[in-house]
Amino acid sequence: SSTPTSKPTSGSSASRGASATTARVLTTADHYLGVPYVFGGTTPDGFDCSGFVQFVYRKQGVALPRTAAQQSGAGERVRVSVKELRPGDLMLFDASGKRPGIDHVAIYAGNGRMIHSSSSGGGVAYDDLSTKRGRWFVDHMVAARRVVSNGQSLVDALQAWADAPLDPPDDAPRPSNGKR
Repeated sequence: SSTPTSKPTSGSSASRGASATTARVLTTADHYLGVPYVFGGTTPDGFDCSGFVQFVYRKQGVALPRTAAQQSGAGERVRVSVKELRPGDLMLFDASGKRPGIDHVAIYAGNGRMIHSSSSGGGVAYDDLSTKRGRWFVDHMVAARRVVSNGQSLVDALQAWADAPLDPPDDAPRPSNGKR
């Protein structure tokens, strides 16, 4: 098992540029580093990608739907470019060869990094988007959403979400040499 890269501190540029809610989201996400990947997992005993994102945002009072595909409709659309992302934005991917469409989600952490629960990475960890593995994710990013702006939820709490199949494990390359 590889070691995740260092955690952001409260004084990091990721936190400075973010709303208070977004900073709390990133601090909450950081708290679950190392939790194992579990298909269908929605608790600190084990998370899948969307279960992790939903859990972290719920802790900050933002209700998100269950799957990555459903989460791709939450909040406001953001241009699909790492340069356009703000800390706390959702990064959505077509990361599985099993079926077309959005099936993986991560939280952009700022400074060219994302935090997510991935099957290929073994659980909750940061990935640096400039590494080979990180570039694989960037190449497979198909949508981005902003679900919090200036501390306000951009998610309609009354939106009804239909049942959908859970997100399959991602097909990203495994981390190598402890570098994500």
